[in-house]
Amino acid sequence: MDNKEEKLLRIGELAKLSGISVKALHVYEKKNIIKPVYVDENTGYRYYSPDQFRLVESLLELQDMGFSLDEISKILSGKCSREEVSDMFDDKKILLQERIWKLEAKIKELSVIKDRLNDGQEGKRIKEMSDEERAAFLAKLVVINEEGIRQFLSEVLWL
Repeated sequence: MDNKEEKLLRIGELAKLSGISVKALHVYEKKNIIKPVYVDENTGYRYYSPDQFRLVESLLELQDMGFSLDEISKILSGKCSREEVSDMFDDKKILLQERIWKLEAKIKELSVIKDRLNDGQEGKRIKEMSDEERAAFLAKLVVINEEGIRQFLSEVLWL
């Protein structure tokens, strides 16, 4: 192994340092997000520069923010203008805020239903009810709104 390879990280080393799998690095390579700086022609081993560790960290942070690999590829490629990247971040921020509002509405609705369950006589004897009685009782409690609370609550209440 020459001096150049000694300064580089093998794919397994980069994966371990990053806390991701080798398979994930292969996916990132196929998506042209992170390419090895050197591939040994004899062994096929892939080598990465230590600086690429920071690139992996950025990729993982963008994934945590909800960006897709295609979006991340555009952001990290340098092919987008600053305005385009800014617009992508604004769009993602709006989507995340909408999710927050929906989740807050679901939490509020769950609290209302829980209070109704705890306050009434029927709520106290819910375990004694037949499936049909329980379904009818819970259907009365569930307030259906545009956030799709009905589906969420049915999943939660019948677990």
